[in-house]
Amino acid sequence: MLDYTNSSTIFVSQTAGDDGLSGFSPIEDHYGAGPVRTLDRVLDMIWNMRSGGVMHPVTVKIMGDYFLESQLGLGCKYFSSFFDTNLPCDNITIESYEGRSKIVGGKRLTGFARDVFNGTPCVSLYIPEVKSGKWKFTDLYVNGKRAMPARYPKNGTLRAITTEAPDSDNLFCGSRWFIAHTDDLKDIKNIESCTLSFCHYWVDEHSPVESYDKETGKLTMALRSRFKITANYERNSTSELYYFLENVAQSFTEANEWYLDTESGMLYYVPEDPAADPGELEVYAPTLDQLICIKGYSDNKIHGIRLRGLDLLCTKGDYVSTADPHNLLHEGEAGFASDIQSACAAYGAISFEHAEDCSIEDCFVSCVGLHAIEIGVGCDTVRVENCHMENLGGGGVKILGVTADGPAENATKHCIIRNNLIKNIGKRFAAACGVLICHSSHNEVSDNEICYTDYTGISVGWVWGYKPSTTYGNLIKNNHVHHIGMGNLSDMAGIYLLGVQNGTTVCGNLIHDVNSNHYGGHGIYTDEGSSYIAIEKNVVYRCKSECYYQHYGAHNTIRDNIFAFGGHGLIMVGRADAHVGIIVENNTLITDARPVYTVPGGGRLMALPSLRSCRNKIWDISGNVPILFSYAKGEERVSLTLDRWQSGTGKDMESVVCEPTWIEIDQANKEIRLL
Repeated sequence: MLDYTNSSTIFVSQTAGDDGLSGFSPIEDHYGAGPVRTLDRVLDMIWNMRSGGVMHPVTVKIMGDYFLESQLGLGCKYFSSFFDTNLPCDNITIESYEGRSKIVGGKRLTGFARDVFNGTPCVSLYIPEVKSGKWKFTDLYVNGKRAMPARYPKNGTLRAITTEAPDSDNLFCGSRWFIAHTDDLKDIKNIESCTLSFCHYWVDEHSPVESYDKETGKLTMALRSRFKITANYERNSTSELYYFLENVAQSFTEANEWYLDTESGMLYYVPEDPAADPGELEVYAPTLDQLICIKGYSDNKIHGIRLRGLDLLCTKGDYVSTADPHNLLHEGEAGFASDIQSACAAYGAISFEHAEDCSIEDCFVSCVGLHAIEIGVGCDTVRVENCHMENLGGGGVKILGVTADGPAENATKHCIIRNNLIKNIGKRFAAACGVLICHSSHNEVSDNEICYTDYTGISVGWVWGYKPSTTYGNLIKNNHVHHIGMGNLSDMAGIYLLGVQNGTTVCGNLIHDVNSNHYGGHGIYTDEGSSYIAIEKNVVYRCKSECYYQHYGAHNTIRDNIFAFGGHGLIMVGRADAHVGIIVENNTLITDARPVYTVPGGGRLMALPSLRSCRNKIWDISGNVPILFSYAKGEERVSLTLDRWQSGTGKDMESVVCEPTWIEIDQANKEIRLL
């Protein structure tokens, strides 16, 4: 008979297994062999093996789909014995047995029937746990996609009359209430059951409606907004409030919309295919915040955990940000309606902490409420490779280590994010990034495709200005980052960098189609204090703002890149520092009647002492002589061609105007192809 002495494989089947069986065979033989039923039993078996000195690597084979009743925790367990020890659950691979198995953090809902709700043909399901108040969900996934809560208004947004602190100059002066136009909301019957959402600056904010006064129009949010909101719409400011409501019964009309009536316990959904059999819908509602948590301790790390060949699905997106560095929350307030940036404090469906030499390989992560994967403090050499992450409420991969003054044992480094597809993300929290690296060094992000996001594709750094940073030595290489921004948020890029980053290299990336709401739709963006970064051999085109923007920083090299078709220009310099900020050397710069260099607001900053440039190749597809820089002089606009730019500033020595025959330019579509 197979057991731990002659087998390293444990089989688990939630439908055909029995925790009284051995677990070392996929087939029950009525003599004690066969798969176990629960992962809890698997962990008990492994811990017993480890405590008995059986340390060989173990593979856990998932047979069929597995619905988690609680988060799966892989970590350490204390054993009281003569030696008293705290053993880690090391060297475990969890993978599918045959085909691909799903690990699901929710329930599959079945039994839908055809129905009509508010005059809209739909399907419906009575859920007793919702009726009794034992279960309420705010995410629904149907046929592998996030279903959308019924929204009001169906298209566009609503405006306010005034807000709680309309005249404050403090960016962080958030609001709990605003005055709405009463006519806008007069027909909303269930407004206290709705969620209010709005985008401004670089974040999206979401709060349940706490109360609404139909006489005065005062709408009070359950959560304070992270940043100030105003109603001075003629100013076209990023602080202006444009809001909408979700889970509105009266708006339930469109395909892929859903509405949950908590009083009656009824769930309504409009199928994308009206003729589809309701019994064939694959509908999941989440019950868990996270699927798998891999956690060691600073003095007892967990090693060798691998997730491989699995479909990891369905977690909750209910998230309240409680980080309050400016002490702005009032007594009794639950939290903020958003994080400060990038959904930075939100957790992942799969998380690592104090883990080394672990990996997620060939996995499909989809329909999760927040980030797909979180690599937290104390991690070293965690790999995410060949995975597909799609339809995410938050971002793809978040790496979060420790600040320069934090304990060294919490440092996170040497992680690899390679050859993944990260697509259609930020479906609930739009400010989430494809890959976010905060306070972490010597990571590699390479050969990934990141696309269809509402915010930045790859974000590296978490220290503003020139203060010491633990984000350095990172390699961002050969990624394809495209269709970033979607026009809802501002201040973003295909690749965004922040702070002092000795040894960080951004090379060989293809970046295009970056859009923003008000400002900041860049290809590559070195923000406040970005320094000592090499940006080389990238191809960037079709960006709303500039292909490259340096807010301010020191000693960055911009070399051998192709920048083409920036909406405002190709390269923006945000501040005229006395030190060298960037050296722009040997790049191919292609424009269409836009200047090569720009400054914020279209001003002069003629000295531009922080910009150094040479040996660039410049071309304007419009047929005009390329303009290097232009500025207003009285009522006239002065435009500097290359010779005047060189003689007036001493910049771009040995640069030339020439048609770039070494690349193919699709002028109609403004697209670049390498030959």
